[in-house]
Amino acid sequence: MTTVKDIEQLFKSNYRTLLILANRLVHDEDEARDIVHDVFAKLLTEDQREVTPAYLANGVRYACLNLIRNRSVRERFKNLYALDTSELSDDEWPDETTINMLNEIVDGRLTEQCRRVVKLRFGSRLSYRETAEELGISETAVYKHLRHALNVIRQTLNEK
Repeated sequence: MTTVKDIEQLFKSNYRTLLILANRLVHDEDEARDIVHDVFAKLLTEDQREVTPAYLANGVRYACLNLIRNRSVRERFKNLYALDTSELSDDEWPDETTINMLNEIVDGRLTEQCRRVVKLRFGSRLSYRETAEELGISETAVYKHLRHALNVIRQTLNEK
């Protein structure tokens, strides 16, 4: 079993190398530092038999890859659904006519599940995770429903 003294020794002897590894993967020194600290903090809370430098490097690498994957998902969401609100004044949008048109499209052209996802996400302003939990579906399903809904809305608005 690894003791606190063993973990301290591992920290002192491997921190710099692990920080360099994390920084090369995430390209952000603050996030790299947080990842390395989280790996060591996890060692303190879990009962590990033997911890090697290779084990630590794998832990840092996996934490970095998870961060990159989550960052990639967030960026895709942002790029697909973000509006540049600096271009719009509060008087311009959304006006009552646009809101009514959007509600008609949502109510008339979307499946029941897709409609519920849209209303929870945009009406109740729930996050993807909260929407998924509320409906008992995955976050990926929420994403796909929203993408489908936005495609239908765009297509319908372009027709009009």
